[in-house]
Amino acid sequence: MINIAICDDNKPMLDFLKEKIDDILENNGIANEISEFQSGQDFLECHVEKPFDVVFLDIVMPEPDGFEVAKQVRKISYDTYIIFITTESSLVYESFDFQPFYFIPKNKPKIIEEKLKAVIDKLLLYMSATEKVMILGAYEDKIFVSPDKILYIKSSINNIEYHLSDGTVRSVRGKLDDISRSLNDYIFVRTHNRYIVNMSHIDDTDYPNMEIKLDNGEIIGVSRGYKKEFEELYLRFMRNFS
Repeated sequence: MINIAICDDNKPMLDFLKEKIDDILENNGIANEISEFQSGQDFLECHVEKPFDVVFLDIVMPEPDGFEVAKQVRKISYDTYIIFITTESSLVYESFDFQPFYFIPKNKPKIIEEKLKAVIDKLLLYMSATEKVMILGAYEDKIFVSPDKILYIKSSINNIEYHLSDGTVRSVRGKLDDISRSLNDYIFVRTHNRYIVNMSHIDDTDYPNMEIKLDNGEIIGVSRGYKKEFEELYLRFMRNFS
C-alpha cells in the first residue's frame, strides 16, 4: 500500500491529478490511498501525524508555498518522495534544494498524463529497490536491512555471509542460489558462483581483468559464466539509477 498526498490549491487540477494517479497505479496493480489537500498547512498537519510515502506538490500556492511545505516535509521525513508540479518551469532549479524525486510542469492534460505515467513508473522502480531485505538467522531470528546497507553477499561452505557497509558480517545458513532468487535484480547482481554484489556500491569496473572495485576498496572477481549477465544488468542499473 502506497500512501500518497496531492497538494494543490486549484481544485480542478487536484481532482484531475487524483484520477490519473489512481488509474496509473491501479493499472500497475499497486494498492494505494490518495489524500487531497488544497492547503499546504492542512497537508503538513496530516503529514506530521503519519508521514506520506509520496507527495505531489504544487509550488505556487498561498502561504505556505510549495517550497516552504517541502522544507517542512524534509524536517519531518527524509524518505518521503517529493514530486513538484507547477506552471512555473523557471522554478525547477530552486526546487533542487529540497531533493525532489521529479519535477512535472503543468501543461496540456494529455502531456501531464504522459509525464505522470513516466514518473510513476520510475517511482515504483525506486521504491521496489529500497524494500528491506530479510536476513533469516538461527532460531527464526530475523533482521530487516535496507539494500544500501549490503555491500555484497558471499557463499562460504554451507553458510551465506552478508557483508554490510558498517563493516559487520552476518552469517546465516543457506544457499546463494536461493538468496539470489529473492533479491531485486535492479540492485543486486551475481558476479560469481560465490558472490552477489550490490551495484550501488560499485566504484569501478575492470572488464579486461574481470574485476570490480567496491566503494570500500574491496576487489571482487567477475567469472566468465556471469560476465555477460553482469554487463547487461549493470548497464541497466546505470541507466536507471545514475
